[in-house]
Amino acid sequence: MVKIADLKVGQVLKNEFDNITRDLLKHYAKASGDTNPIHVNDAVAEAAGLKGVIAHGLFSFGFISKLFEDFLEHGKYGKIIEFEVEMRGMVRVHDLLITEATVNKIEGKRAFFNVKQTSFTNVDIKDKNGTIVKQFEAGERGYVSEKDIERGFVKTKEVKEGTLTYRERIATPGSAIIALYE
Repeated sequence: MVKIADLKVGQVLKNEFDNITRDLLKHYAKASGDTNPIHVNDAVAEAAGLKGVIAHGLFSFGFISKLFEDFLEHGKYGKIIEFEVEMRGMVRVHDLLITEATVNKIEGKRAFFNVKQTSFTNVDIKDKNGTIVKQFEAGERGYVSEKDIERGFVKTKEVKEGTLTYRERIATPGSAIIALYE
């Protein structure tokens, strides 16, 4: 049971999704009716300057909605009052998508959240000599730009196989308000 008394300012709700595939985007396109080919056809996406397909904005947004619906057990303990989000960054096939909502204020039975959805795009793994031992689609297609590097989005971390280079950027910032019944 979720009660307003159980929430604290600074508390974080979080979900992760790492199974974004071309087939999933095709199924989403069919189900949503948004059949814009930049979401399902690499050649069309490339012709539009995207270097490959991108996920639908509402596909990504769905994970924000899902985070709150799961927390509220689909209306059992409360309801979503409002969402405000900006779709700033593209989400791509094979990205890890992390959605976080942090309680920033509680008033009565309402909880106010800052929402942040971050995409993580693996580029490559290099051994200690700088030789690429594994290249991901982002590296093959050139998803990472000079602008990404300048903005500090490109990072590295040590993994079992060597040094992983990846891009981390906020794809969708925003806010949300929920109302709890108790």
